[in-house]
Amino acid sequence: MSYIYATQALAASVIAFVAIRKWGKRELPYPPGPKGYPVIGNVLDIPRNVSPWEGFASMAQKYGTDVLRLNLLGMNIIVLSSEEAISNLVDQKSAIYSDRPNMPMMRLMGLMDWALSLLPYGEKWRSYRKLFHEILNVRTAENFDSHQYKRTHSFLWRLLNSPENFEDDITFLSGSLIMSIAYGLDVRSVDDPYLKATTEAMEGVKLAVVPGAFLVDIFPILRYVPSWFPGGGFKKIAEEVRNNLAVSVNGPMAYVKETMKSGEGFQHSVVSSCLSRLEYFEQRGHDETAIRDVAGIMFTTTALLAFFLVMVLNPHVMRKAQDQLDQVVGRERLPEYSDMKDLPYLSAIIKELLRWSPPLPLGFPKRVMQDDTYNGHFIPAGATIIENTWEVLRNPKMFPEPEKFDPERYLKDGKIDPSVFEPERRVFGSGRRICPGRHFSLRTLYLNIACVLSVFDIEAPLGEDGKPQPLSGEFDKAAIRCELSW
Repeated sequence: MSYIYATQALAASVIAFVAIRKWGKRELPYPPGPKGYPVIGNVLDIPRNVSPWEGFASMAQKYGTDVLRLNLLGMNIIVLSSEEAISNLVDQKSAIYSDRPNMPMMRLMGLMDWALSLLPYGEKWRSYRKLFHEILNVRTAENFDSHQYKRTHSFLWRLLNSPENFEDDITFLSGSLIMSIAYGLDVRSVDDPYLKATTEAMEGVKLAVVPGAFLVDIFPILRYVPSWFPGGGFKKIAEEVRNNLAVSVNGPMAYVKETMKSGEGFQHSVVSSCLSRLEYFEQRGHDETAIRDVAGIMFTTTALLAFFLVMVLNPHVMRKAQDQLDQVVGRERLPEYSDMKDLPYLSAIIKELLRWSPPLPLGFPKRVMQDDTYNGHFIPAGATIIENTWEVLRNPKMFPEPEKFDPERYLKDGKIDPSVFEPERRVFGSGRRICPGRHFSLRTLYLNIACVLSVFDIEAPLGEDGKPQPLSGEFDKAAIRCELSW
């Protein structure tokens, strides 16, 4: 009996300790934010007439905080709007800020069980990331130079023959390059079934990145609503994305296995290399499914479309870059990677391009795994963490005249100034979720921009009156900007 009493007393003490500790934390206030309404919280407080990143930025400024808290029908959203907040929380406390929130729409699309960028923080994510890093890292990125040169030169030819189709050509460039590297596929048209399926899938995915973009993210029970029911249209979108992803991931994988078996049309690729060393990868815990999944997420965003826009809006920048290219490379050949070290102004353009128009203005949302505190405020476990990269890179203290496209801000005495904050540190994610393919993406962006500027002038299209048409410099409000692939 005394044992039972002792056990009960111990249990009561533990419960009391946990409760006091929990209550003590909760005595701290939530981060600043709008008060909201009963039940719906801050659903009606989010600005609707601007992009999500601009809306979050204006709210953060209104409440004088770089850590903004919103309540969307009981779902805690924490928006980080400064380099200091992101660094102190996501970078320095990455052990608890590396999970992904449950995103019902993404799950309906079939992404949260295999896409590396969306996998929950855990053993599978670590395994996939390790495999991706082995396939594509700062050293192995150089192995794909021949693919890069071939596709970039093809891109130039397409621009020369049909400049009015440059947006489709950018999509084709990105997709065909990865198809070539990942699967050895020689994609020759934007109508290629695998490339088309990937591009169409991304049209749906890029809208679903922002939590709450679809009602099912706020009311998960809606996933049981049939697609024909009023308000169930999201299920049709999810089904289309899921079907297209199945084509873009399974089709190329089957193609590689078949060509390896028959030898007909076989080209060396990442997947064929991995499959030929399957025993090696299996010893490290990576099976054929892991290889398929990791290859399927090699598609990355491109900032190339934004580049064309800023060149039209800033012709003096284009001329200066072309002058440096003429001095370093000349006009008898196209630029190569080996020229990059001698083209600091071009490197500065790329940095400014990523700052001025980050491909993922809000990044991918994260989930904090346990209660935390910051600057006297309480951040509850399970809260969705959004990093407003767009706002961080428009901080006037870090970047004076932030709306101005100015590569000179990164230069000192004709060289890259190491004291200036590098936009790449935020554009490619943060903490343990930083993009493992960032080195490859930067090399691709550099080569394409250098080659385009070497042979073309970029100007606004002419209207019916023969005069250049004015451009606004604005993008759509999707969470992923510009043309891209998964």
